[in-house]
Amino acid sequence: MADAGVNLEFDRARQKFKNSLLNSLLKKEIGSLFKFVETYKDERVEKRTVLDQVFRDVLCQMIREAKENGELKEIVNFAVESVKNDICSPSTPFMMLADVFDMLTLERCEDIFDLVEDKVSVWKSDTFYESGKNYLLRMCNDLIRRLSKSQNTVFCGRIQLFLSRLFPLSEKSALNLASQFNLDNVTIYASHKSPNEAGEPNESMETDKAEEESSKIPIDYHLYSKFWALQDYFRRPVQCYEKGPWQTFTQHAKDVMSIFSSYKLDDLSSSRKKAPQPSTSQASLQQHMQNFFAKYLTSEKLLNLQLSDSNFRRYVLVQFLIIFQYLKNPVKFKNQNQVLTEEQSDWIKESKETVLKLLCETPPLGEQFCNSVKHMLEREEHWNTWKNEGCPSFIKEKQKEPPKPKSKPKRRLIGDDLMATGGKVVKMGSPELTRLWNLNPDNMEACKAISRVFLPKLDDFFDNAIDQADPEAMVEEQYKDINHENFQWKAYRLLARSSPHFFVHTNTPGQPLNVHLKDIVDKMSKEKNPNMSTSEIKPDVSLAEEEEEMKDNNDEDDDLGQEEQDENGSPSLQLTKDQIRIVSAQLGSNWMNLGSQLGVPKDDMDYFKGQFDNNTEAAVSMLTVWQEEDPERDCVSAVISALKVIKLEAIIDLLS
Repeated sequence: MADAGVNLEFDRARQKFKNSLLNSLLKKEIGSLFKFVETYKDERVEKRTVLDQVFRDVLCQMIREAKENGELKEIVNFAVESVKNDICSPSTPFMMLADVFDMLTLERCEDIFDLVEDKVSVWKSDTFYESGKNYLLRMCNDLIRRLSKSQNTVFCGRIQLFLSRLFPLSEKSALNLASQFNLDNVTIYASHKSPNEAGEPNESMETDKAEEESSKIPIDYHLYSKFWALQDYFRRPVQCYEKGPWQTFTQHAKDVMSIFSSYKLDDLSSSRKKAPQPSTSQASLQQHMQNFFAKYLTSEKLLNLQLSDSNFRRYVLVQFLIIFQYLKNPVKFKNQNQVLTEEQSDWIKESKETVLKLLCETPPLGEQFCNSVKHMLEREEHWNTWKNEGCPSFIKEKQKEPPKPKSKPKRRLIGDDLMATGGKVVKMGSPELTRLWNLNPDNMEACKAISRVFLPKLDDFFDNAIDQADPEAMVEEQYKDINHENFQWKAYRLLARSSPHFFVHTNTPGQPLNVHLKDIVDKMSKEKNPNMSTSEIKPDVSLAEEEEEMKDNNDEDDDLGQEEQDENGSPSLQLTKDQIRIVSAQLGSNWMNLGSQLGVPKDDMDYFKGQFDNNTEAAVSMLTVWQEEDPERDCVSAVISALKVIKLEAIIDLLS
């Protein structure tokens, strides 16, 4: 045990910490290590430094002794727990993992990498992420460099998936913000004519004459060199902004697209019938190339077969679409001189349409494949825009909710905001509108002014029609106002506003409008000129008397209906004013509970509460407005049910 009064010495403490760690590993229990470390003075920085070195020393010793992978994982787990207990530096577990992957074989590394994948949630925690993300990235990149892309594909994929889970989508280290290209991706092809082009016999051409005749693709060195030279533009498209390379690129692209257009592929079944089978060596080579290599071979002898392959053709056409999109879209890190001219933009537009057409014509499922490619390129445009905007985070921060107002302001009447008060002039945007609006400070009162009443009197409106009704005037029927639709519409509007008793339910059959208006005009003529003699005027009843008679008949009908209702004993569906007043007086402070049961909005109840200081008046106003909203509703039954819910049955007796 350490002496509590002795300062920590690095060499002595290193050996003691090492022994304690080995004992903890042997017991598979880390608690004893924590207790031993805590026996020293509270010199946390020095103890961390010692324990960091001890963990790496023990790990290297275990690797030299060829310990099992499980024991190596155990000591890394001990280091992680030590970091969580704040007795070890956060970077120690990552340095230990880097030592493990540097010193072990790839087979053992693949097994131990399970520990790294399982603890991805630990690495992403606040304690480990900032201090360990660079270590993990460097460690994974070193592993990928050691692995073979063709033989260790599964392990490479696991590493890539781990990195995608560890880092957020907006991590700058994985976004290629500077738009750099992989210039190491060089396509090597024959840069000079083979002896066959000089006139010497070509064994391949002799054995495969049938293939050339069936394919009808004129293959020569010029087409071969132009075709593979395009790969240099695909890997470094910025050179297309220069005049010389642009002309070369466009010429080569035209020739390749012309070959694709002149020789169209059928579906797979028909293409197999038309195209002869290649030799055994070539077929096996081509199959091996398609299944295991990311790039096609550039042999002159294989180009004829490659151009007849639908997959190979699609790869080339998609490369054209990618470079077209890069040249046209704005990229943040492009130079100022890297801009297309109008002529270049037009050529790219035409070539893009040609490429899309060729993709649709390439079997199998050409149109479906073309639509999928266009969809992916559209997504790429969104990705490019996101990078140009500085890669903003996709995680939106929660916005703070605004504080709720203490009390809801009172409702304002329509026009209050535009009311010209206090000598202020409300400007409406036009001098005439401003003048009209500010004639009166109270707009509602201005609308009620006498000068705003444009309703004419009955005698003035029907004066001309009365004169036309006089037989001595000798006005023909077709010229009388009562036969004109415009006059009829205005007359009935005026009659409805002046006397509603013109529109009643009677047993009299319906009459044409002009006939009815003629009777009205004749009665008004009799009242105006009592001495007028006309056979059409009814001398017994005046217009005013008829109105009074019709009103009396309506009142009698209403009284009769009420009497019939009382005789049948059917109760009224509406609350009377006295009932509303009585219920409101008995409710007291419970009027808002009743309003909630009746479905009155809370905003309306708050408004009534703010308008009236007395609970009774607020309840009266609430019940009145609630009842007027739906006249056909059985308000009495609804109020009784609501009173039962809030347990105020004593008030129900007052409604009977």
